[in-house]
Amino acid sequence: MKTLLVLTLVLTLPAVLAAQDSAIVISPETNGVHFTPPELPRQVADSAIAFYNAATTSRLVGRTEIPKGAVWQGDVAVRNGPVILAGRIEGSLLVINGDLVLRPGAAVSGSVLVLGGELSGSDSAHVEGKARAYFEPLGLRMKGDTLQYAPNLRRRYGQFAAEYVFNTPETRSALTIATGGTYDRVEGLPLVFGPVFDWQVDPRDHFRLDALGVFRSAGDLTGGRSDLGYRLRAEFRTGRYRPVSLAFGAFNVVAPIEDWTLSGSEVGWASFLFRRDYRDYYTNQGVSVRLSVQPEREILADLEWRRESERSTDAQDPFTLFRNDEVWRPNPPIDGGHYHTVGLGLTLDTRNDPEEPSTGWWARLKVERSTSPDVAPQTGVPAFVRPTIPTDGSYEFSRFFLDVRSYNRIGGFGRANLRMVAGGWLGGDPLPLQDRLSLGGPDPMAGYPFRFSGCNREIVDPAFGASQPAACDRVLLFQGEYRGHISLRWAYNPGEDQPESGLLYRLEGPDLVVFGDAGQAWLVGNGPGRIPSDRIPTIGSWIADLGLGIDWGGVGLYAAKAVTLGQPVRLTLRLSHRF
Repeated sequence: MKTLLVLTLVLTLPAVLAAQDSAIVISPETNGVHFTPPELPRQVADSAIAFYNAATTSRLVGRTEIPKGAVWQGDVAVRNGPVILAGRIEGSLLVINGDLVLRPGAAVSGSVLVLGGELSGSDSAHVEGKARAYFEPLGLRMKGDTLQYAPNLRRRYGQFAAEYVFNTPETRSALTIATGGTYDRVEGLPLVFGPVFDWQVDPRDHFRLDALGVFRSAGDLTGGRSDLGYRLRAEFRTGRYRPVSLAFGAFNVVAPIEDWTLSGSEVGWASFLFRRDYRDYYTNQGVSVRLSVQPEREILADLEWRRESERSTDAQDPFTLFRNDEVWRPNPPIDGGHYHTVGLGLTLDTRNDPEEPSTGWWARLKVERSTSPDVAPQTGVPAFVRPTIPTDGSYEFSRFFLDVRSYNRIGGFGRANLRMVAGGWLGGDPLPLQDRLSLGGPDPMAGYPFRFSGCNREIVDPAFGASQPAACDRVLLFQGEYRGHISLRWAYNPGEDQPESGLLYRLEGPDLVVFGDAGQAWLVGNGPGRIPSDRIPTIGSWIADLGLGIDWGGVGLYAAKAVTLGQPVRLTLRLSHRF
């Protein structure tokens, strides 16, 4: 039985070996920089908690409405609103993780503070004190009637960074050194360092500036790039409930190919521990401008322009904990040149929890058009795989990527999750090598070897070696799984008359996961022997697998069997959900 081990979470190893960026990571969608959302300033959180816990504060939970003509005497704190105020409050008002709507004639004799929501309403409403609103929610837990600060541990877990921080209620600046991406065979462990600045201009406007250098730890890197890179980003955001943001970025980074499969942390740990890198890479230097609009909480639209210089890069020889005497898989070459790209993206997110969803939808569609005046196609790619790319300055192509996920609760503990992925060539000239696709490997087709369906069997040029490049034009994938929760209870000397209160220990059990995947990656176009662009592969040419797994809080062990003769059962150990 062949075993594929993909470890994705740090449990006991030192922080300096972290494989995933904790503060700032390469954005796979923009090839620029992506930042975690700003946190609520700690001074504001402490002030709100002290107000809530004060003996003189009246505490309410859930939707609250104070009608016109009603008068509330004293300070009020409302948790998990919203709050609709049409009457008068003789004191101050705190709204935690909810919106505040002020109706005509509403009045507050003290101050107003809204956390994790929007402050809106009539111009005729009157607040005698200071009114402030923060879109960032307050992480909390209740201990009896007392509110305690509890930041999102999932978000903070693994944030291995050293910072020297300067804070005020409106600004946050820091000098940072942190891990800056995944541990891989090209960079080793990248480290980012430099200043980070946040400014809450007013309750609606926010400005962020990051100027970070990148140190690539995998030895003396040569061949078109140096040991140092950079990531610069300036972003201005206005509005809280329906924000609009404009961001400018400049970058010199090592960008991943096919980053839609395994997460960066999983790739990093597989690389560091077992010398198995499930991605390929190229160097990318350029600038970007991005406009994002969020008309509703569940919808995000973005328009982006990028100018990039993309070049091939070689694999290095970074240290690994096991199999350190083996040779790394070569990093395949790409079609280098300058690329100008315009992209349009649309995201829908109705999930009840972004980390552990049990209901809702998540969908992301991105369409891009790219041109290149000086593309340098890689030789050694047969016409069967890719027809000739024009080098007279007219090179142009379009591509898309669609990822749709549905999460559904069944009964008390069951969940049925579905996913569809479709992407690749949309029109124009053939795709460059760095934008091509494949299927097979620990994710998403765990029952098959790495890039089992990769359209690369005809690529035998020595420049590629044993790199197994992704070479397909399109991919279509369907995934489904059923998760049933298993409750485990341990009791001391249990008997038939043992009451429920006699249980000394209760242990929440894992999820039993039954899953199946089916899909195909293929070639389209008019080249010799290629499938016409108006056809998709027949059902008989698809690959599929079935499997069973145990998932305990994201830590999962899965056994998958390909629906293909001659393929063994494969085990995959993961520390994140499948999707």
